[in-house]
Amino acid sequence: MDSGFDFNRLMLLRGLTTALAQHFEAAAREHLANLAALLQPRALLGDLIRLEKAPAKDQDAAFRELLKQYQPIARTSAINTQVDLKPPLDIYTSTLELTPSSYSYTPEGSPKPVTIVTPMKWVVAYKDLGLARLREHVASHNRSGGNELQSSVLHYLVLHLLIARRPGAAPILEALRFGLTSTPNAEFGGLPVIHLTAPLPTVRPPDAVIAQSTMISGATSFEEVVDLAAIGAMRDPMKDTVMALVDQHAPALLSATERTAD
Repeated sequence: MDSGFDFNRLMLLRGLTTALAQHFEAAAREHLANLAALLQPRALLGDLIRLEKAPAKDQDAAFRELLKQYQPIARTSAINTQVDLKPPLDIYTSTLELTPSSYSYTPEGSPKPVTIVTPMKWVVAYKDLGLARLREHVASHNRSGGNELQSSVLHYLVLHLLIARRPGAAPILEALRFGLTSTPNAEFGGLPVIHLTAPLPTVRPPDAVIAQSTMISGATSFEEVVDLAAIGAMRDPMKDTVMALVDQHAPALLSATERTAD
């Protein structure tokens, strides 16, 4: 085991990480609730959605873009669902939910992979359509067909198109120090999955710590911990902008003490 990263340190880091993750997740949920109107499917597709009555501006252009992105994914072996897509669309939920992001990793010296959870990075999806449910829909579709998989894929693509809008939710969240990004997911044929990241990153401890921790606990998952160096490096973007303007227009007005005062 890394001599600089023992289990006492891990426990302290885990407690701090949990507290920070809970704080940032609560803030993230509040921000998303306040931005809900910008992330409503009807804001993009209007009455092209089943049971919706009001049209949306440029909804036909949005549908063409949705179709353009949907068809290549529908044809992949990972999804393999119907390629035809015609209104009315089965998009039935507009409430967003967060689930911690994760990835598979095999630590050196471990006989099997471990699921690494990133507690300050979340998957954003419409309610009851997280990645676990999407996997269920893929498996169910492979067995018996049906429209659930197509509807799930549509929800992910609609959210992807909504966060790409400018003006939109992503720049607002960025100003609040949260990153909102869309990343193609190879497991689902390149389907874009939305991630929200907190202002602080997490890091994976040394392999020896992960391997021994999971061996002792019998767990098949392990959480990353907060990056302490990133805490010390946190900046205030607004203060940085103000100081740059001071330096440009009147650098002599602020003393060294005033420049560093909290």
